[in-house]
Amino acid sequence: MLMEKLGYILSEGPILILMVWSAVWIVRWRRSRENRPWFNHQDQRLLFHAAQYRPDTWQFYPRFILAVLAVAILGFLQITLLAPLGAAIGTAAFILTSAVIVHGVLLRHR
Repeated sequence: MLMEKLGYILSEGPILILMVWSAVWIVRWRRSRENRPWFNHQDQRLLFHAAQYRPDTWQFYPRFILAVLAVAILGFLQITLLAPLGAAIGTAAFILTSAVIVHGVLLRHR
């Protein structure tokens, strides 16, 4: 049983790494064609800025519950629909969807 799971991870792992690598390569290629830097101020602000809603404010908890419910419901739907396509595609879609939900609900500046 363990060897089957390990074999599945070994077969899907390189596909996931290839998908992430190709996405980064496409972003770098598009930016270099437009003579823009690969990592700019907007990327830094997106990845490293402080959240607008912190756990010490009352607005955090309803937004957090909304984000958890949205990720759980959409994650269940994605796993159900994308499972036949493979674990790497399902994982990439789930991570991207979860990141967009959390960014939109908890981290967006108004």
